[in-house]
Amino acid sequence: MTTPRPLTVAALTQRIAASLTDLGTLSVQGELSMVKVAPSGHLYATLKDAEAIVSLVMWRSTVVRQGPIPKEGAQVVVRGTLSVYGPRGQYQLTATRIETVGAGDLAARFEALKARLAAEGLFDEDRKRELPFLPRAVGIATASGSAALADMLHSLRERFPSMVVVHAPCLVQGPSAAASIVAALGRLARDPRVEVIICGRGGGSLEDLWAFNEEPVVRAIAACRVPIVSAVGHETDTTLADFAADVRAKTPTAAAELVVPVEQDLRDQVADLRQDLDHAMERQIADLRERLEALASHRALAGPAYQVHLRQQRLDELAARLEDAVDGRLRQVRHRQTLLGSRLRGASPRPVVMASRVRLATTIQRLQRSVTRRQERQGERLASTAARLDALSPLGVIARGYSVVRTPGRILVRSLADAPPGTVIEARLPDGWLTAVVEGARRQRLNEPETTYDAG
Repeated sequence: MTTPRPLTVAALTQRIAASLTDLGTLSVQGELSMVKVAPSGHLYATLKDAEAIVSLVMWRSTVVRQGPIPKEGAQVVVRGTLSVYGPRGQYQLTATRIETVGAGDLAARFEALKARLAAEGLFDEDRKRELPFLPRAVGIATASGSAALADMLHSLRERFPSMVVVHAPCLVQGPSAAASIVAALGRLARDPRVEVIICGRGGGSLEDLWAFNEEPVVRAIAACRVPIVSAVGHETDTTLADFAADVRAKTPTAAAELVVPVEQDLRDQVADLRQDLDHAMERQIADLRERLEALASHRALAGPAYQVHLRQQRLDELAARLEDAVDGRLRQVRHRQTLLGSRLRGASPRPVVMASRVRLATTIQRLQRSVTRRQERQGERLASTAARLDALSPLGVIARGYSVVRTPGRILVRSLADAPPGTVIEARLPDGWLTAVVEGARRQRLNEPETTYDAG
């Protein structure tokens, strides 16, 4: 038995193409995605449903007759035939007509969520913040090892080589992508160095970019404390993250260009400003010199050469201070310290201090004499007052032969009724107290002469 001659790959492809042609003209309904018109004028896209996807091509001559191309995400009916693209061994639908049926599921979800979040104000322009002119660090939330990350890093390094970049890796496609993006944004927002964040990925179909249309991602971008630049896909791709972000970039590379200036341009600007300052200083010094020369030649100042010298010294001082301001604040402070020290030594307060000391000594002597005289007067007044008090003192009366009588309970005996017979009394004498018992009493009129009894 003879072994059949093997087919070449090209021959196999031709047989498959021929067999597909036998199917004739077909009408296929699905969701239009990844729509692109090439520079050649041909249209390339995909047609999909929940279970399968097929490539779609419409040649330029047909595109011209088609009219408006349905938007990506639209539900369409495509009329055409099946063919095979040999270089990839892939079958495709060659379209002769594309008609819109209705919006696809993803597109409908996109529009519904967009309308709801817009009604909450998440996309309002007054919520947008300006990007910092020169951030301390740039945060990037995208997939590790992706082309988008490489493009952003390359652009940042070219524009500002010394810029600090903090990368928070995350998934950008698939069921877990939304939660991963939200977590990455949270990590970057908590980093105190990060003052602006780029969140994005490279291009793709609507379903590839869908993570950036998820509600948790959109709300995380809107609530982030740090300004966010959305850089999702290409310029023609639009996601809800673009509406919520503070700034939308056309591409990841363009995002890097938005967040940092060109370092060399800043250095050139600083150099230009320094040069302008030097020129301004030179012009000011020249103007001051001209004014000084004009004043020196004025007839009102022709005589006092000292004033001219003083102005010249002031001009030299100003010139030195201007030069010090450029060279550094420290030299200016040292110069000013030297100048003030010289002026302080020229205006010594020593004579004033000496005069003040003489006045102080004189004042102290006068004060001492005044205090002595006052003390003498007060002593005399004290002696006079003491004599008067002594004359009025009850002890003085007792010393002249009188006494004060009281009971042991310290009640003064003022009349005979206060001390009936048998009462114990105490009598105050000049040298102490005398205790006695009352044995009797005799009443006496006030004008009646007293009877003196001899104790013996």
